[in-house]
Amino acid sequence: MPNEIFDQTLPGILLLSHGPLCTALLESARMIMGETPNTAALPLLENADVTEYGAQAMSLFRQMPEGSIILFDIASGTPFNQMLTQCGGETFPGLCGMNLAVLLEALSLRDMMKGSELIRALQETAHDSIVNLEAFFSEIA
Repeated sequence: MPNEIFDQTLPGILLLSHGPLCTALLESARMIMGETPNTAALPLLENADVTEYGAQAMSLFRQMPEGSIILFDIASGTPFNQMLTQCGGETFPGLCGMNLAVLLEALSLRDMMKGSELIRALQETAHDSIVNLEAFFSEIA
């Protein structure tokens, strides 16, 4: 992935996943919200060199403005582990378990909050976005 040009006034959102999940989520968000500046999706494709992937992901994140966040598909998966390896002990605001509701909320809130504050809000969104339909139907009956 070539060097990206990011608007330094808007926190970025980097999506990392096994396979094309992150790309599909970003495409779906664009279908709903239109343009999504300062966003990037970097899928870990089958047979990819994981060390190269991690270096590419960290390079992309470091190009993003301060307050940017990373959304991962799962905790302790290769994209997550590679970022931990590449960060050199630095911390970064991230959330594991991304879904479309979380991404849409991140896009909506990032001009009002950033970094860890945004991640805390997204954690609530993630929790609320998982709906047990049995309970849902019993509440409306």
